[in-house]
Amino acid sequence: MTGLKLEEYLEKWVRGEAEEIVEYLAAAIVAEEQGLVEVAQALKMIAFEEAMHGAKALVQAGKVGDLKEFIRKRIEEEKEAARVRHEEASHHDEPWKTLFEYTARDEERHARILEGILRKLG
Repeated sequence: MTGLKLEEYLEKWVRGEAEEIVEYLAAAIVAEEQGLVEVAQALKMIAFEEAMHGAKALVQAGKVGDLKEFIRKRIEEEKEAARVRHEEASHHDEPWKTLFEYTARDEERHARILEGILRKLG
């Protein structure tokens, strides 16, 4: 162990995993653009495995807690992310404007999906 308290290490670990996930997926996009489908698939698989490392650590540390409450919180966070991205889009030219709008719509869709899951959970 590095001498950090477990909580500090967990935060650093999960943040590092999240950064790796985004970087692997960015590289996968570049690979797809270059027609390297197998390379892209491998990079996506690695990104997923990195995500699972962080996810398992969070579960083991009890960070998810009550599933319904977690989902309620994520719904609000997804909606807020969408709101902020739409606002940010209004301050930028292309290609950033399109990227902000595209991701805002994804965040809205995520919120709707989570609302459906919450209804199913009762």
